[in-house]
Amino acid sequence: MMGCIMKFLKKNSIVIIFLVGSVFYSLSSIAAVKNIIVNNLSITQDGKDIFVDFDQELYLTSKMIDGLKNGIVLVFDINFILTRDIPYWFDDIILVKKSRYKIKYRNLLEKFEVIDINGEKVFFKDLQAALKHLKTIKKWYAGNVNEKEKNLLASLRIQLNKNHLPKPLQINIKDKIWDFQSKEITRYIEVNN
Repeated sequence: MMGCIMKFLKKNSIVIIFLVGSVFYSLSSIAAVKNIIVNNLSITQDGKDIFVDFDQELYLTSKMIDGLKNGIVLVFDINFILTRDIPYWFDDIILVKKSRYKIKYRNLLEKFEVIDINGEKVFFKDLQAALKHLKTIKKWYAGNVNEKEKNLLASLRIQLNKNHLPKPLQINIKDKIWDFQSKEITRYIEVNN
């Protein structure tokens, strides 16, 4: 019996390595889903003013939800950058807009408090309703553009600000739960002057 197993392993070692690798890859991709997903990024212009719209989905882990219920405030930074592509040189940064929103749990009220991009404070009974409130961002003012260039590159990234976490979580570099961010989303836009 053992001889048959050894012959099978010798002949099919590549297949076994492929199967084990695909299992580990699928497990890592399932773990990577627990992040921020940004969809439907659109940039509109009203005169020289630039406005940004996007949808986001926050997939908080159970450890983050437990931390939130135990008093940890989750602060998310939004970074929007508008650049002009210069071939064979560094890109010229036209506009940088940073903002943030917060989610925290109020124990005495037994409600989740959300402070959105515009600084408005809203309370929710459950976390799903709070995350749904943050899902769609419309008409976020990014700044004004005086450029004559037609094609500019807009990029958007959202990430959890680790500086607002308790110190033990900030210095624990092995705990990747708190490395919570979206991929950088980029779009080329035309500026009309």
